[in-house]
Amino acid sequence: MRYSSRFFLYAPFVWLLLLAGIAAVHWWIVASAWAKYLDAANGHEIMPGVRMSFAQKRIAGFPFRTDTILKNLSLQVAEADGPVIWTTENFAMHELTYGRVQAIFEAAGRQTLSWTDAHSREHRFAFLPGTFRASSILADGRLIRFDSQIVGLDGQDFSAAEGQLHFRVTNNGVDVFLSLRDAHIRDGYAATLGPSIDNLTVNGTLDHASKLQPALSGDQAPQNALEEWRQAGGALAVKDATLTRHKAISHFNGKLALDSNHNLVGVLAGATPNANHFAVLNFAGSRLVSSGLARP
Repeated sequence: MRYSSRFFLYAPFVWLLLLAGIAAVHWWIVASAWAKYLDAANGHEIMPGVRMSFAQKRIAGFPFRTDTILKNLSLQVAEADGPVIWTTENFAMHELTYGRVQAIFEAAGRQTLSWTDAHSREHRFAFLPGTFRASSILADGRLIRFDSQIVGLDGQDFSAAEGQLHFRVTNNGVDVFLSLRDAHIRDGYAATLGPSIDNLTVNGTLDHASKLQPALSGDQAPQNALEEWRQAGGALAVKDATLTRHKAISHFNGKLALDSNHNLVGVLAGATPNANHFAVLNFAGSRLVSSGLARP
């Protein structure tokens, strides 16, 4: 066999080995830097107003992605009335080591969410999800899309067959979508509409999106960005809010804003299933007052 023939026979294998070696080295560089960052960030702010802590970490996914597995993760977000704290027993984040900056998140085990309202009352909500997944996409160093879904949410004060939250940054603002299916809620705004809700969907757009950009880039605390957005006249234009109870469907639209405690204020109005009169949802800070809706 001539030399040139041997070259064309072995060259593809050599090329594959070279690529594999480059990928391996790149993974170790990325994983090592990421592990050092996590160690330094543990118990500290990862952006203004957001603190992270965890008990254990493990980095996997060699050679084309990084899988970050954390035990007893806690995220604490500063807010006007006090911190909002979310904890999960098990957390995983998956990212490719190449291509666009996109991450997939998974949470499992016992989850807790705690916060303080405008009257200094502490609230704590614990639940177990069947599945809890989310994803995020960054572009030019800022968050431009976030999608999340919980299936089989099982809590004493709040349960649902499915819950979703999505937002996407567009040229016209930030599109927001929220949905709950087969939910039973004993507290908060939704409790006024329940306690049992067959389906609730909210589709709207946040205006004055430029005021939120520093928080989406990780340069400003979320509570400060929300306050500047509120003072600039920021509002959520609700294109359609659909409420289904006992197979009766009501549609609402209107605008919602934030008060000084970052609670919702505003009015949503729409037709009832009877279609003979209008129903009104009046968000007055920490309270939601409804009129025109039939009793559940």
